[in-house]
Amino acid sequence: MSQGESDSSLESLKLEARWAQARAHQALTRAEESCVRVCLRVGDSRELGWIPDHSVHLVVTSPPYWSLKEYKEHPGQLGLIRDYEEFLDQLDRVWQHVYRVLVPGGRLVCVVGDVCLSRRENGRHVVIPLHADIVVRCRKLGFDNLTPIIWYKIANASLEVDNGSRFLGKPYEPNAIIKNDIEFILMQRKPGGYRKPSEQQRKLSMIEKGSFAEWFQQVWRLAGASTKEHPAPFPTELASRLIRMFSFVEDTVLDPFAGTGTTLIAAAQAGRNAIGVEIDPEYARIANRQLKSATSLFSQPSVEVVGLTSP
Repeated sequence: MSQGESDSSLESLKLEARWAQARAHQALTRAEESCVRVCLRVGDSRELGWIPDHSVHLVVTSPPYWSLKEYKEHPGQLGLIRDYEEFLDQLDRVWQHVYRVLVPGGRLVCVVGDVCLSRRENGRHVVIPLHADIVVRCRKLGFDNLTPIIWYKIANASLEVDNGSRFLGKPYEPNAIIKNDIEFILMQRKPGGYRKPSEQQRKLSMIEKGSFAEWFQQVWRLAGASTKEHPAPFPTELASRLIRMFSFVEDTVLDPFAGTGTTLIAAAQAGRNAIGVEIDPEYARIANRQLKSATSLFSQPSVEVVGLTSP
C-alpha cells in the first residue's frame, strides 16, 4: 500500500469513528428526551392484578422484615404478622404476582436479611433463615434460583440485644454470637426465554469496564442507608447497580414494597420506567417528595401518583 493510500485509509477510519460517535450521541439525546414514566400507587402488594401480564422486565425490592423492624401500625402491613409461616404465605402472594407480570427471562432481585431473635425476647438466641425460605418458596412458584450477592454492611446490634454492646454475648469468652453484618441479594429468574433488547437499548445500557468487574462479584461492601425515615431502607447506590446490571434503558422496573422510593428514583435516573407500590401513605408521601426533588438530576419523568390524599 502506498503512502497516499495509507493516509486515505486512516482518514476514512477517523471519519467512520466520528460518525459512530455522532450516532451514539444522537441516540443518547433521543433517550434523554423520551419521557420516563413513574407510577407510585398506594396499595397492597398482594393485590397487583391491575398490572398486566408480562409487562415488567425487572423487580428490585426488599420485603418487610418479620417481627424485627418497628413498622407503623397499618392494616395489611406484612411486617406485623406474628406467625412466621403465615408471613411467608402472604409473601408468596406477592411473588405469585411478580412471576405473572415479569416477562420471560425477567428477574426478581430481593434484598433480605435473616432475622435474629435475641435470648432476652425469645428465651434463646435463634436465627430465622428468611433468605433461605424465600429462595425455596420462589423455586416452588416456578422461578429459577440464581447465584445471590452477599451485601456486607454494618449491622445494628441494638435490634438484637437490649444493651447495645458490641458483642452479642460475653466479650472475649467462647460461644459469643457472631455478628449479623450481611444481607442477601437474592436472584430469581422467570424461565421461558432470554431478553432480546433492541440494538439501541444495548448501546445505551452498556456498563463501564471497571464497574462491570466490581458489580458482578458475589460480595459487595456498601454502607447502609439512614433509617431516619424508614426502618429498613437500602442505599440508592445498591438499587442503581442492580437496575443497570439486569435491565435495559426503556425497560420497566417494579418495586412492590416501594417504601420511600429508592428503587423508583434509581430506575428513573437510569432511563427506566418504574412502578412502585407502598401500603403506608406516609412513606408514599416521602417517596413522592423525594422523587420530585430528584428529578432535577435527570430528564423530567412523568410521575403518576395513585391513591395518595393530601396530608
